[in-house]
Amino acid sequence: MLISVLGFGRIWSTRSARNGKGPAHFNTTGVPASGKCRHRSCIYGYVRIDECTGFHPDRAHRWLSRVYESDPLTIFEGKRKLFLKKPLSSETTPEVYLVRIATDHLGWIDRQKRWICDQGDVVSFSEGNGQQEALVVLPAFGWITAGGASFHLNPDTVCPWRAALNCTNGELK
Repeated sequence: MLISVLGFGRIWSTRSARNGKGPAHFNTTGVPASGKCRHRSCIYGYVRIDECTGFHPDRAHRWLSRVYESDPLTIFEGKRKLFLKKPLSSETTPEVYLVRIATDHLGWIDRQKRWICDQGDVVSFSEGNGQQEALVVLPAFGWITAGGASFHLNPDTVCPWRAALNCTNGELK
């Protein structure tokens, strides 16, 4: 699967090297609580990136709008896992996008209703203290609803590894 990363969650952790392999970095969602970002998972999952790819969480912003070879999202023992194997050339067109969504940008997501398109999938979803953060995998033109509005993921026509969620109805928060 070819996936373009448009955003990461707020929480990073690193597993030390083992069995001769380098460290692995894990990213998931969280919300502010007691002055820190904490897991308040409604749906727990994470994104994994091995350090041997050149990735480091302190420079994660440099890895946005890049396409990666990835395994499909898997669920093992109740945990959702997305493994970004290696970055590809900048001219690669993705099949799907990893998108971070949060109440401070789009508004509240009513999880009791249908809020994500059928082709979309949730990697991780945290909720607490009146805030939400989610990492979702969406296809081009996939949609979500939040804050009483609908948002479609529109790829850039010149640089398809870039995309933006655009409000298509309702009022933006």
